[in-house]
Amino acid sequence: MRKKIWIKSNGNSIIATGHIRRCMTIAGELKALGADVEFILSDEDSADLLKTLSEEEGQQYDARILHTVFSEPMQDIPILDEMFKEEKPDFYLMDSYFLKEDYFDGIKEIIGKHNLSTKTGFMDDLYKFDYPVDLVVNYDVEVPKDFYSAPCKLLGAQYAPLRKQFEGIDYEVIPIAKRAFLSAGGTDPYHIVLNLLKEVYVNDGPCRKIPDFMLFTCDVIVGALFDEDYVRELKELAAKYPAITLHESTPDMAGIMKRCDFAVTAGGTTLYELCAVGVPTVVYSMADNQMEFVKAFDKVGAVKYAGDLREDDKIVQKIVTWGIAAIENQNFRKRMSEKARKLVDGGGANKIARAILENI
Repeated sequence: MRKKIWIKSNGNSIIATGHIRRCMTIAGELKALGADVEFILSDEDSADLLKTLSEEEGQQYDARILHTVFSEPMQDIPILDEMFKEEKPDFYLMDSYFLKEDYFDGIKEIIGKHNLSTKTGFMDDLYKFDYPVDLVVNYDVEVPKDFYSAPCKLLGAQYAPLRKQFEGIDYEVIPIAKRAFLSAGGTDPYHIVLNLLKEVYVNDGPCRKIPDFMLFTCDVIVGALFDEDYVRELKELAAKYPAITLHESTPDMAGIMKRCDFAVTAGGTTLYELCAVGVPTVVYSMADNQMEFVKAFDKVGAVKYAGDLREDDKIVQKIVTWGIAAIENQNFRKRMSEKARKLVDGGGANKIARAILENI
């Protein structure tokens, strides 16, 4: 009998793409292991995002829309009551920053009321409280000891749920860096990508002092939730400077990363992907939940942390200065690459999927 796994997650221009993307990766592994997986989504925005990301990866995921407000998860409970009673899922995996104690209590009550054997899991990176679930996942580099009491604890960067393409990649650190990778994740509310490109290719800054710097190439990831006007600006700049290559709806992200010599990214799933490949990376934060975990990467020498762009108006110049210094410093880039790859092995999604099935 195929196991029935439900995954609660959402994504939109406010909460970005990270929750849905990482859950898609776990869902893919669960499906490969023979489970039936269905996403439980609040609204049409999340459904549209799931469809867009699925098409990028050539995958298809079943989904159900509850027609609730993503930031008010208690609206789910009466709907889920009937769904759980009728369909009896084997496992309910939750991934949302908006879940509070009352939501977990509600799910537990549903399971008890209908005498179900449903197990529960939660994807955490905020440490709000000790979540009352059967399985918890937290893939921060440093996780406080004994914070969680869940029977199954999957803790540490080795559990980062990355796509299959990020496993077992051979990466070479070349003597002179010639190509950079630039990403802000699914959204770029502060236009950091455009500002960095202008600093490198347009403004009269330190890059102008380097002979032939205009030949330095840059692969730019256009996030799924970048607004149309912003994408138009990026395309106009790329049309003027052939060294800039924009990538939209990219299925082979690992391949793009592999051919780059260093990277600039926000904290998030992309950072773990870059570490799995071994790309030397400077990372910045632009949300409260990113700050501590990216600092932990910096602390172990796997990345260079530039700061929080919401508070530092010089961060663009800092990042470009780091990039210039890294171009000819092969040893520096190599040390970062080696430490990053030791931290993240790319097999986290499979480990999570197997643990879920073993707990049913």
